[in-house]
Amino acid sequence: MNIMEKKIKTIEFVDGLILTTTMDGQVYSRPVDAFPLLRNASDEQRRAYTIGKFGDDVRWEAIDEDIHVSSLTRTLVSQSHTTHHPEYA
Repeated sequence: MNIMEKKIKTIEFVDGLILTTTMDGQVYSRPVDAFPLLRNASDEQRRAYTIGKFGDDVRWEAIDEDIHVSSLTRTLVSQSHTTHHPEYA
Protein backbone atom coordinates (compact mmCIF):
# COMPACT_ATOMS: atom_id res chain seq x y z
CA MET A 1 0.00 0.00 0.00
CA ASN A 2 1.27 3.43 -0.94
CA ILE A 3 1.97 5.67 2.07
CA MET A 4 -0.43 8.25 0.64
CA GLU A 5 -3.20 5.64 0.89
CA LYS A 6 -2.62 5.01 4.61
CA LYS A 7 -5.44 5.95 6.96
CA ILE A 8 -4.80 6.96 10.57
CA LYS A 9 -6.53 4.95 13.29
CA THR A 10 -4.90 6.29 16.48
CA ILE A 11 -2.14 8.56 17.73
CA GLU A 12 -0.23 7.93 20.96
CA PHE A 13 2.66 9.69 22.68
CA VAL A 14 5.13 7.34 24.38
CA ASP A 15 8.69 7.99 25.58
CA GLY A 16 9.29 11.02 23.37
CA LEU A 17 7.73 9.39 20.31
CA ILE A 18 4.54 9.86 18.36
CA LEU A 19 3.14 6.42 17.58
CA THR A 20 0.72 6.35 14.68
CA THR A 21 -1.37 3.24 14.13
CA THR A 22 -2.91 2.97 10.69
CA MET A 23 -6.15 1.22 9.79
CA ASP A 24 -4.18 -1.74 8.42
CA GLY A 25 -2.63 -2.33 11.87
CA GLN A 26 0.84 -0.99 11.15
CA VAL A 27 2.51 1.18 13.79
CA TYR A 28 4.90 3.98 12.85
CA SER A 29 6.99 6.26 15.04
CA ARG A 30 8.45 9.73 14.81
CA PRO A 31 10.25 11.71 17.50
CA VAL A 32 7.94 14.29 19.01
CA ASP A 33 10.87 16.72 18.64
CA ALA A 34 10.19 16.68 14.89
CA PHE A 35 7.05 18.71 15.58
CA PRO A 36 7.86 21.76 17.77
CA LEU A 37 4.23 22.63 18.53
CA LEU A 38 3.57 19.10 19.78
CA ARG A 39 6.87 18.98 21.65
CA ASN A 40 5.82 22.07 23.62
CA ALA A 41 2.19 20.99 24.10
CA SER A 42 0.83 19.62 27.36
CA ASP A 43 -0.26 15.98 27.62
CA GLU A 44 -3.87 17.15 27.59
CA GLN A 45 -3.34 19.15 24.41
CA ARG A 46 -1.60 16.20 22.74
CA ARG A 47 -4.51 13.87 23.54
CA ALA A 48 -7.03 16.35 22.12
CA TYR A 49 -6.64 15.50 18.45
CA THR A 50 -9.10 14.76 15.70
CA ILE A 51 -8.49 12.65 12.63
CA GLY A 52 -9.63 14.24 9.38
CA LYS A 53 -12.67 12.82 7.60
CA PHE A 54 -10.49 11.09 4.99
CA GLY A 55 -8.20 9.60 7.66
CA ASP A 56 -5.09 11.11 6.15
CA ASP A 57 -4.42 13.97 8.56
CA VAL A 58 -4.57 14.88 12.24
CA ARG A 59 -5.61 18.20 13.78
CA TRP A 60 -4.73 19.58 17.22
CA GLU A 61 -7.08 22.53 17.52
CA ALA A 62 -5.70 23.87 20.83
CA ILE A 63 -2.21 24.34 19.38
CA ASP A 64 -3.27 25.02 15.76
CA GLU A 65 -1.31 22.06 14.35
CA ASP A 66 -2.19 19.92 11.33
CA ILE A 67 -0.05 16.95 10.25
CA HIS A 68 -0.50 14.73 7.19
CA VAL A 69 -0.14 10.95 7.42
CA SER A 70 2.97 11.09 5.20
CA SER A 71 4.80 13.04 7.92
CA LEU A 72 3.84 10.54 10.63
CA THR A 73 4.55 7.27 8.83
CA ARG A 74 8.26 7.38 8.09
CA THR A 75 9.50 4.63 10.44
CA LEU A 76 7.61 1.33 10.66
CA VAL A 77 7.78 -0.07 14.19
CA SER A 78 5.32 -2.96 14.11
CA GLN A 79 2.83 -4.71 11.91
CA SER A 80 0.72 -5.64 14.92
CA HIS A 81 -3.00 -5.07 14.69
CA THR A 82 -3.14 -3.57 18.17
CA THR A 83 -0.86 -1.57 20.41
CA HIS A 84 -0.82 -1.82 24.16
CA HIS A 85 0.08 1.27 26.12
CA PRO A 86 -2.18 1.23 29.20
CA GLU A 87 -1.17 4.73 30.25
CA TYR A 88 -2.80 6.05 27.05
CA ALA A 89 -5.83 3.76 26.96
